[in-house]
Amino acid sequence: MTEQAANKPQDIPVSTEPSIEFFILADRAEAVNGKLYMMGGAWDRYAIQNFANPIPISFALGILVPWLATNRQYTLAITIENLERQPVPNFNLTAGFVAGRPAHITQGETQRVTLAIPTVFFQVKEPGEYQAVARLSSGAESRVPFHLIQAAALTVPRIS
Repeated sequence: MTEQAANKPQDIPVSTEPSIEFFILADRAEAVNGKLYMMGGAWDRYAIQNFANPIPISFALGILVPWLATNRQYTLAITIENLERQPVPNFNLTAGFVAGRPAHITQGETQRVTLAIPTVFFQVKEPGEYQAVARLSSGAESRVPFHLIQAAALTVPRIS
């Protein structure tokens, strides 16, 4: 093989549907003007003092939208499931989005759409392993496993 042949770019298949580039759990997330702002992002363990209380969570996503998939309405659904893929009761988020074709992008260019779901609450009865699931109406799916653990009881020293 010649050096020229080795450096020749390979044909890249053209996608016609959006895909989830990344899906991140966070304490707080916002998307503003194509940028994500997160606090406490990318955790995989969360210590809970009292499982009787609602648990706060935020989500940050990057969705790649190919040129041929622009100017169409898509739906994002987010659920939380246990390892048996049973959904957590009373938790089902949906959001719609459309990626247009701004004048400054090149024909054929894929765009990254940044989405954030600011703090929402869910509730489970016990510690365990769960997974957040993001699904697009185009069929793309991403799963992020995480552990909810019982926080150690806090003891306050007595002052005599």
